[in-house]
Amino acid sequence: VIVLLALAIMRPVWNRSGAWTSVVYVLDVSRSVSPAFVDSAIRWMAQATEEGSPQHARYVAFAAEPVVVEVPEEIRSLSVSTGEPGASSAQVTQIVQSATNLEKALGRALQNFAPHTLKRLVLLTDGNETVGDLSAALRLAKEQGVRIFAVPAPVRAEQDSWIEAIDVPEEVRADEPVEVGVQVFSRGINETPLELRRSGEVIAQRGLELKPGPNGSAFEVRFPDQGLVTLRASLGVDGTTFPENDHYSKSVWVSGPARVLYVEGHAASAHYLERALAAAGIDVDTVSPRALSAKSGSLTDYDAVILSDLPPQSLSDEVMNAIEAYVRDEGGGLVFAGGESSYGKEGYSGFPIEEVLPIWFRVQEKRKDLALVITLDKSYSMSGDKMELAKEATLAALHLLQDTHRFGLVTFNWDPYVTVPLQLAENRSEIREEIRRVQASAQTNIFPALRSSFRQLTGSDAKVKHIILLSDGKTYPDDYQGLVARMVDADITISTVAVGGEADRDLLAQIAEWGKGRTYYLEDAARVPQIFIEETQIAVQATLVEEPFQPVLSRPIEALMGIDFSTAPPLRGYVSTQPKDTAEVILESDSGAPILARWRYGLGKTAAFTSDVKNRWGVEWLSWPSYGKFWSQLVRETLRTPPPPELEFHVRREGEEALISLTAVNDEGHYVDELDPEVEIIYPNGQQESMSLSQVGPGAYQARLPLAAWSDSAYIFNMKEPSTEASRALHYEYPDEYRFYPARVELLRTVSEETGGKLNPDVEEIFADYGETVSRPVELWPLLAVLALIGYLVDIAIRRAPWIWGRLESSAKSL
Repeated sequence: VIVLLALAIMRPVWNRSGAWTSVVYVLDVSRSVSPAFVDSAIRWMAQATEEGSPQHARYVAFAAEPVVVEVPEEIRSLSVSTGEPGASSAQVTQIVQSATNLEKALGRALQNFAPHTLKRLVLLTDGNETVGDLSAALRLAKEQGVRIFAVPAPVRAEQDSWIEAIDVPEEVRADEPVEVGVQVFSRGINETPLELRRSGEVIAQRGLELKPGPNGSAFEVRFPDQGLVTLRASLGVDGTTFPENDHYSKSVWVSGPARVLYVEGHAASAHYLERALAAAGIDVDTVSPRALSAKSGSLTDYDAVILSDLPPQSLSDEVMNAIEAYVRDEGGGLVFAGGESSYGKEGYSGFPIEEVLPIWFRVQEKRKDLALVITLDKSYSMSGDKMELAKEATLAALHLLQDTHRFGLVTFNWDPYVTVPLQLAENRSEIREEIRRVQASAQTNIFPALRSSFRQLTGSDAKVKHIILLSDGKTYPDDYQGLVARMVDADITISTVAVGGEADRDLLAQIAEWGKGRTYYLEDAARVPQIFIEETQIAVQATLVEEPFQPVLSRPIEALMGIDFSTAPPLRGYVSTQPKDTAEVILESDSGAPILARWRYGLGKTAAFTSDVKNRWGVEWLSWPSYGKFWSQLVRETLRTPPPPELEFHVRREGEEALISLTAVNDEGHYVDELDPEVEIIYPNGQQESMSLSQVGPGAYQARLPLAAWSDSAYIFNMKEPSTEASRALHYEYPDEYRFYPARVELLRTVSEETGGKLNPDVEEIFADYGETVSRPVELWPLLAVLALIGYLVDIAIRRAPWIWGRLESSAKSL
């Protein structure tokens, strides 16, 4: 008895192994899920629990928030709300269906598993979360060994269409034509009218033929009034199930029109460009070169300066220096247009204007005899976009060569491959096919590839032999200097392009230095084609051309969106120049000479057009419908960027909240702390209140405002302190839950597979143990205590029964 009691006091534990199961069903009852699915899911959960006979089961219904119930049928009795405008705030609501928060739902489910069990989570949802972060809850589930079995839920409103967004810059200038994109998503094939309003006025209407998935429609819109202007797009689908998502609004801040100073060398021709810019909403102040001297002291009044066909003698050193300072120090824009007075031996070579522009005023005879070999890294690290951009760059270089030039391509990983043996560039179709077949593989080893390129060029008798070497990785040491020295002795030059942070920049720079070429380092592979074009142009070096040619778009940029250069009439001449190392060549001649180039100079931007804007070389362009659009968009691209405001005030929606943020800096660019910003909020119903912003970082202040309900009217946010000139509007016309995207089956499949579960499981698969067991601790002290009690009672019984002792004594005597 004493021993048993001592053992009981020690509280020993026996760990018992078994396959006890705990299951938690998580059912999405948000607005986007089909009600028929919710009804059938409730019955299925009850049936699955009965068949699987788990030791423990719980049920979680969720939308914006989760609710735990004991039996599936309780879900039917839960109070729900769609969160629609006008709903009573006093209504007791357990589930608000206007959002889907998978993170909270899974987090609550993980809290409801029974301990010491095999955990099974059955997730019934469309997977379209509108708030929260599923990945955070998924990490917890994996850490806790929870197997998730996902069942994709069908989405309601299978044929519905809705407006997703209006794409427009946050700030535009008055009378500026702006492309406004309206993004529409459709679940089926529909035809619908689309209407666009500006401050309540209908400004555009058109019919849309919608296909399943995203659909876009673009409008060109002008904003005549300054201040806060609202755009509203509306769909007109008849009999739509959810009219709430057929409207979308966005506000934009409209500032004053752009101002440019236009200096024309031939006054009689100034009206062509002047009228085109004025028609595009740009204020133009046209002056002669002589009058420019009086304006040079007030260039900051203008957003850009246009110089057209000016002989350098017409501009004094004082004016040129003022223009250079205006661009470099004040962020001004400069557009330089050509003409017979601007270039040639009497051009701007050596003048301050040349320093500002993206081109060199150098004229050289075109090289008729050129052999070019591109040596291209095709190791594993070049796979994907890098490889495609490298091939695009190689094709662009090939395009610039004349038929009499020779072209070769050596690709390499661990070993070199002569992909295109050195041959005439006229074999373009065969060469293109070989370039397109290049695929990335293996590791990087530059030396054998460079040696192979050397061998390709040693047999060529071309006067100019050049190699462009591109790599994005580290390589193995070797005698690169000795090899390059032999190349230089054979009149071969080498330029190198290092792509990305892993590239062997030091080695590539040395190779270019030894090889008397240029070296480039690019963090982003997107510029590789431009570098190849520039290198090839330098090798070809075209000269002055005064004959009709078709300009070619070599680098599409946003500033020239919507202009089809394939339909543009020819220009009658240009003076070729050489682009500077960091310039972008946008348009070029059919022989590869730059026609339009741009770059940044100091704080400003400049562009050079090597043909003219008027009735000499550009005479046929004057009747081109896109003439005005081309020049207005180019000028707008070059306009001075306004200095950053001392206060940057933004409002954006994050889920069901408005995030109000303010960044404060002073004139020296230092953050301003310890302010007490205050914002006046005007609700859609007209109610007003003030809200203070809290400091969250250096010069950064924030506040969040819950958006209780959506409305056709906007939330207005007016800054009261420290400024009263900032105003923003936030439109919340329908929640994200009313975007009825198809179920995210692949996401649910990934969630299941990463946790060891299965998509669309059978009941047997949910409750299978998969060879797993859990250890359940069983305390032995109650058993030991009971045994001690029994022993104690037996001891008492023996002591209290004398006949037992008599029997024992008789037995002892007989023995």
